[in-house]
Amino acid sequence: MSSRALHLLIYASRCKVPWGDQGPEVASILDASIRNNGQADVTGLLLVHDGWFVQALEGPMQAVLTTYGRISADPRHGDCRVLRAGPAQGRSFAEWHMCARALTSADGAILDTLAMRGAFEPHRLTGPQALRLLTAVRGVQDSAGRRAAG
Repeated sequence: MSSRALHLLIYASRCKVPWGDQGPEVASILDASIRNNGQADVTGLLLVHDGWFVQALEGPMQAVLTTYGRISADPRHGDCRVLRAGPAQGRSFAEWHMCARALTSADGAILDTLAMRGAFEPHRLTGPQALRLLTAVRGVQDSAGRRAAG
């Protein structure tokens, strides 16, 4: 397989940043991700919820693996687990070199679905489940962007 072939990696990790410091830390992660991922042709979405990160990375295989290697070595992430890794037919998050989203009470449908399953334990998600979750979050993010622009 060519190292330029489109690759998708989804992982979950525990956020090791104290709760009150998460906003500035996530902003720092987002700034660095946009800069680094733009140069590497990596796109994706980062979900921050209930003490967890769930992130999709997509792009050339070597760039995605290098990016994940940097993330898994970052002390802000603990208990990193790959939920899906492999070839992708197309980009699901092409609009963003990285988009970060925290779920809030305004994301009722997603939160209700997560609550029905009990505690949020993303490391137990299958690859398809994780992709569906992040795709739903992308839809919320797209709607929020359209409302802000309108």
